[in-house]
Amino acid sequence: MTSSQLEPYIPASTPRSADLIVYLDLDGVLHPEAVLWHPNRGIYMSPYEAAGHTLFEWLPILEEELAPYPSAALVLSSSWCVRPGYAKTLERLPAHLRARFIGGTYHKRVHGADPWTLASFQSTPRGMQILADVRRRKPRHWIALDDDVEDWPSQAIDNLVACEGTTGLSSPEVRRELRRKLVRSTVA
Repeated sequence: MTSSQLEPYIPASTPRSADLIVYLDLDGVLHPEAVLWHPNRGIYMSPYEAAGHTLFEWLPILEEELAPYPSAALVLSSSWCVRPGYAKTLERLPAHLRARFIGGTYHKRVHGADPWTLASFQSTPRGMQILADVRRRKPRHWIALDDDVEDWPSQAIDNLVACEGTTGLSSPEVRRELRRKLVRSTVA
């Protein structure tokens, strides 16, 4: 395989962008990473690995941290882009937060529904998916909130707020790091 075959498909459409984009993963960021999917039940928290936890339980923390930055846009950078899909994922979020979203790192309406494209996207490390989207959208500043830090591109590591999959945004250290990067992005 050539290096161009390893990079995710970048659509030709003109992307929506913003001065500051926060790339948002969900599992391991807004709730513990122990999420399951069933064709009849949909997405739900594992009753064994995450007993007592709920989907989006740390969403109020994200809302609180983003409140001083009303122009910060969100891009969904999660496996939820594929299943249940971008639009269905946003339906689960409050309207005021949905309004901040300008897209996802993968959206079949933008990228196409070709199975090869989807397979290529899914086999690409998360950091590379985000970096490809950054190159496409060209924001002035960007931050990624993610617990999937494997094979993160070295040129983008300063933009990453790494979460631990069981504590996500509930971690005081993660919140401090997010605040620091948000402040830095508005000063620069």
